[in-house]
Amino acid sequence: MGYIGSKPADQVLTGADIQDASIQLADLSTAAQDALGKIDYYGFKKTNGTGNQLEDLVITYTNGADNISAATNDTTQTDLYDESFWAKKGLTFTVNSNGELEVTI
Repeated sequence: MGYIGSKPADQVLTGADIQDASIQLADLSTAAQDALGKIDYYGFKKTNGTGNQLEDLVITYTNGADNISAATNDTTQTDLYDESFWAKKGLTFTVNSNGELEVTI
C-alpha cells in the first residue's frame, strides 16, 4: 500500500487501497505518524446565527488526535465543513472589533 508522508507512494492510491473511504494510521508513513502530534486538522462550519448575528462560525479541531470525521458517514459522504485545513497545533482564533477572524500562531 502507498504511504502519505515523507516516503513516496509505491503506487497511486485508489479506491481499492482505501476500501472503507478512510485513511487509517497504518496508511501513513512513520515520519507522518510522528508529526501528527504536532499538527491539527481544523474544520470551519457556518451555521444560522442567533439573535442579531447573521451566522455563527463553528470551529472543530483534532487537538493532535485522529478523532474527528471530515465527511458524513452515509452514502453521500458530503463534507462536514465549509472550509478545512491542516496546520500547526495550538492555533488560537479570535474575532476583532471589526468582525474579522484572526489567528495567532
